[in-house]
Amino acid sequence: MKSLLVKGSIALALAAAFGVNAPAVNAADIVPVEPTVEAVDANHAGIAGANLLLNAFIERHPKAAITEIAFDGEDSQIKYEVEGFDTTGRYELKYNFSTDQMSETKEGDYKVALERKAFDPTRILPPQAIVNFAFAQAQGQATSLNSWSVKNEKGRFVYDVEFGAANHQEIEVIIDAFTGELLSVKGVK
Repeated sequence: MKSLLVKGSIALALAAAFGVNAPAVNAADIVPVEPTVEAVDANHAGIAGANLLLNAFIERHPKAAITEIAFDGEDSQIKYEVEGFDTTGRYELKYNFSTDQMSETKEGDYKVALERKAFDPTRILPPQAIVNFAFAQAQGQATSLNSWSVKNEKGRFVYDVEFGAANHQEIEVIIDAFTGELLSVKGVK
């Protein structure tokens, strides 16, 4: 798979930026899915960088609940984002690899309704397994990993994985974050 990312240097730069040697968050065991294709591994920048930012968020807000984890590699920009909340408010931590800028914003106050959007990142399927499964669903048409995110959509925790394809087309694959159930595939011809 053609990728916009350079694995090693990005992961090392992120580790240095966050003062972390390796991701500390461990994901749940993978549910066997077929077909499996190895397109990324745990050291891929789209995976390792998101884990490092998640660890940084948890260090800043140890009692926080997580509502979204995302990687975006489109437009020659590599970005990571983690959203969550604690009793003091909602927070969003972003890191832009291209500019080496990390920023955190308070997005609002704590509200009980946020509890429904929270998930335990140690209980979801690992992002590398989901990206590989999503890549297999692209039936050889994916040329780059554009983005992935995990969040609550309409009451269900899902991974939304997007790939670039020929002629500036996009392939989007939605997968249940806990079970690995394939929910939809768009853009495959």
